[in-house]
Amino acid sequence: MTHLDDAAALRQLDPGGMLAQVGGMPEQLAGAGAARAAFRDGGGIGGTRRDGIASVLVCGMGGSAIGGDIAAAWAAPQGLRIAVHRGYGLPAWVKADTLLVFSSYSGNTEETLAAFDASERLGAPRLIIATGGALAARGRAASVPVYAIPGGLQPRAALGHSLAALLVLLHESGWVADPLPELEAASRQLARLATAYGPEAPESDNRAKRLARLFHGRLPVIYTGSGLTAPIGVRWRGQIQENAKSFATSNVFPELDHNEIMSWQALPELRRMALVVLIRDRDDGAAVARRMTVTAEIIQPRVAAIESVDTEGQSALERQLGAVALGDWASVYLAFLNGVDPTPVAEIERLKQRLAAASPA
Repeated sequence: MTHLDDAAALRQLDPGGMLAQVGGMPEQLAGAGAARAAFRDGGGIGGTRRDGIASVLVCGMGGSAIGGDIAAAWAAPQGLRIAVHRGYGLPAWVKADTLLVFSSYSGNTEETLAAFDASERLGAPRLIIATGGALAARGRAASVPVYAIPGGLQPRAALGHSLAALLVLLHESGWVADPLPELEAASRQLARLATAYGPEAPESDNRAKRLARLFHGRLPVIYTGSGLTAPIGVRWRGQIQENAKSFATSNVFPELDHNEIMSWQALPELRRMALVVLIRDRDDGAAVARRMTVTAEIIQPRVAAIESVDTEGQSALERQLGAVALGDWASVYLAFLNGVDPTPVAEIERLKQRLAAASPA
């Protein structure tokens, strides 16, 4: 597929409907108010309040964990430190004064279930975000509040649901300001971007299509600051990997200037395929902005190209999710250019099947 301006042809290449799923995030965010009301009507968070809680840990994997990363960057200016745990069990530092949030879109994620099971002995307050599955069942059996989100999507395409749920839960627990105004503003912005980045918008005016064109046949390397935009690099990397079935990598300033900047010397065949994208945000600060500029000048002769993306929007969530949308759309168009269906994740499913077959009875 080399032509991205035939919307009908693009949809034929998308039998799983990833274009529609990516374009559905505005509705996911807009529904946060109604979802919160339903959650409150169902009993809400019960006794899970900020009093007596010293830290917050979000347990999740893949598309269900990225909401935790975005929430952590968003909540940090409000004085809340959120850690994200991607793995089995729980970190040794977790105590009874840690609020544990278990996020699994399917409700059947092996690692998140293991983390939930490990939490039983701690007596720590717990909350669950899931469509259902074993996690929701175990939670309800243990009287743990479950925030049910709509099913029928790929987990990576349900970011709006999982992020909004997490922010609502943090607000209900007394940690952060009401996120609904920012979620609603971000929803309106993403609706505009869905038109600008959608399949009907021609490549000449469509930054997502043009970005996919730049990525095609190259190695995407995503560089961000270490604050608000750090999760965006993780998101872009994961979306390119899952949707486009293509390798990508990411790193953050200023840390990469203490190590990775040295890597642009060996393996000339590989580095000459690299497209470096600098994602910039006004809150990066002057020192990081200067590092981005100087680093780009140093590595420019050694890579295929360098592209800059400035976040847009008034609020932090608008800027974060606007950048997410650009990467999401671009990853789907890159899938079409790569000649692959963006929706299936066959190797992930094969891995799960083989692990299940090898598990002791």
